[in-house]
Amino acid sequence: MLALLLAAGRGRRMGTPKALLDLGGRTALECCLAALRAGGADELRVVLGHGAEEARARLPADALAGVEIVLNPDPDRGQTSSIRAGLAAGPGAGACFALHTVDHPLLRAEDLAALLAAFARRAAGQRIAVPVVDGRRGHPALFERELAAEFLALGADEPGHRVVRSDPSRVLAVPSDNAWLVRDLDTPEDLAAARAALEAQGAAPH
Repeated sequence: MLALLLAAGRGRRMGTPKALLDLGGRTALECCLAALRAGGADELRVVLGHGAEEARARLPADALAGVEIVLNPDPDRGQTSSIRAGLAAGPGAGACFALHTVDHPLLRAEDLAALLAAFARRAAGQRIAVPVVDGRRGHPALFERELAAEFLALGADEPGHRVVRSDPSRVLAVPSDNAWLVRDLDTPEDLAAARAALEAQGAAPH
């Protein structure tokens, strides 16, 4: 399965690209890659933009191993431009692909594993799996590989969630207890809360 990680944003409210945020001595980018890899992704593709050179430089060699880097030449166009750039090379060889965003770096390996297990048991017609925490949809989301064409057909300024919301009957909701799947790191206060959560755990979440 391909995991496509979107990490190209400027991070205006945070004051720095979110890929570079420090969480317990690791960048948000490294945290996401570790969880995706441990959770079942055997193909990893990252879309970088703002802060791309520093983000790559700060990744340890083992974290970067096997990771395909794609550059979004115009990341200020928004998230859909990054999805399209990331899927231009295809959705991978598996039956599905995952979309995740770097502003959810407290993803756990078991979160992705649970999504994959649920997707494997999905009913006929269900083509998308999303985690749901207290009624809210979060990240990452899984998509049948054929749905890559729907993302590629979007205009760069159209929101990617149109693919999810276009037909509710094809969406499988997978309950999760990880509140960080629905909480973006948008502000310094969010970052402080994430760091406190990691400290309370006594270790990184992966």
